[in-house]
Amino acid sequence: VMHVGDLDGAKASTNGGRRWQATVTITVHDAGHTPVSGATVSSRWTNGATGTSSCVTNAAGQCSVVKSNLRTNVSSVRLNITNVTKAGSTYSAAANHDPDGDSNLTYIIVTRP
Repeated sequence: VMHVGDLDGAKASTNGGRRWQATVTITVHDAGHTPVSGATVSSRWTNGATGTSSCVTNAAGQCSVVKSNLRTNVSSVRLNITNVTKAGSTYSAAANHDPDGDSNLTYIIVTRP
C-alpha cells in the first residue's frame, strides 16, 4: 500500500515578473514509510490553473510537477492528487500525511510570489 507522505509547494517569478510558475514536489511512501520509486503520481490543477500533470518518483520517492506561465492576476493555484499507481501496489489516500502541515494531504495551494 502506498500513500503521499508529503506535498511541498514552491513558486517563482518568470518573464521579468510578468508571469510566475508553481512547482509541487510529491513524496510517496509505502506502509512502512519507506520511499517508493517508480510510482506514477497523477494530479489536476484547479483554482486559477487548468490541466493535468503527472510525474514518476525517483529513488527517494519524490517527483515534481510544474505549472508555468501563470498570469500575475492569478493569486494562487491548487494541485489535487488524483491517483498514485505502481504495478503490484495500491494507493490509499486515507493514509496520506504531511509532516509540515502545508497541505490537506490530498491537495496543496501554491500562492503567487
